[in-house]
Amino acid sequence: MSRRGSWPIIGQVANYQHGEVSASMSTESAEIMTAQRRPGRDSERVPFELFAVAFLLDMLLHIAIGVAVGVYIRQSADLPISPLVAGVAAGIAASFVHRTLVQRFTRTTAGKAVFGLQLRRLDGSYPSLGQLVKQWVIGVLATIGTPMRLLN
Repeated sequence: MSRRGSWPIIGQVANYQHGEVSASMSTESAEIMTAQRRPGRDSERVPFELFAVAFLLDMLLHIAIGVAVGVYIRQSADLPISPLVAGVAAGIAASFVHRTLVQRFTRTTAGKAVFGLQLRRLDGSYPSLGQLVKQWVIGVLATIGTPMRLLN
């Protein structure tokens, strides 16, 4: 398997940062991703807690966009779409655009920017658009799968 295309999700980064590799993650994929501060600042890996708060800020932004669209649709009685469907679709679209396109061109997301973080490969290069899309899909699946596993 090529090291180039392998990106673990946030929780896996945290395990690797503390010198551990979880059983669900290969050592090869753990060596690929690192959260670093922007150039000019300390470029060491950051604590998982900081990275998690940045991620939560991003999620809150996506949810806020979805809620705003849902409220707008609800107030516009002449639109033939459910406010819930429109809000969920807008939140998902905002998440995709923000975590792939915006992150590709600005090298950070809004939540990471608050803490001066960027997502980089261990060699210092920035992820490609394809890698960011793959990471987004894995994140969506993990977001859906985690509550389902907790409920069973």
